Amino acid sequence: MQRLLTSLAFALALVAFAGTAQAQSRLELARQYVQLPGVQKMMVEMFSPETMYEQMKASIPPNAKISNSKKRRMGNVMSQAMMQLLPAFNKIMIKDAARVFTKAELKAMLAFYSTPEGSAILSKSVTFSNRALRQLAPQMQQMQQAVAPAIIKILKD
Repeated sequence: MQRLLTSLAFALALVAFAGTAQAQSRLELARQYVQLPGVQKMMVEMFSPETMYEQMKASIPPNAKISNSKKRRMGNVMSQAMMQLLPAFNKIMIKDAARVFTKAELKAMLAFYSTPEGSAILSKSVTFSNRALRQLAPQMQQMQQAVAPAIIKILKD
């Protein structure tokens, strides 16, 4: 009898746990995703001095000569300012992840990005993207110069 009661209690506990897991809201799942160490590391990398300088570099004339020391200082200033915005960025990411992704997608992301491979992919994503954007930078600057007259015309209309 005791064995039956123990088995029944265990079964009820499993059902209760499954019900709790299923009842998790999209917002709670999104919060868990955004708070994953790999996601947090990715966001910090997005605000690193190197990344901030690379993003700011597009607004600097291509022929400007800037020493490495000044590049580092500029990147540090931008990074420090952006790091102050990290808590607000986290809140926005949680809200938008809950809006954009389904529960199933959030659960899948949590499952994958909690693995060593998923975490490694997140940590490499910003560097990977920045490297590609740096290679594309000259074409992007040419494109911006080429479309500037059309943009100015739109603004004047």
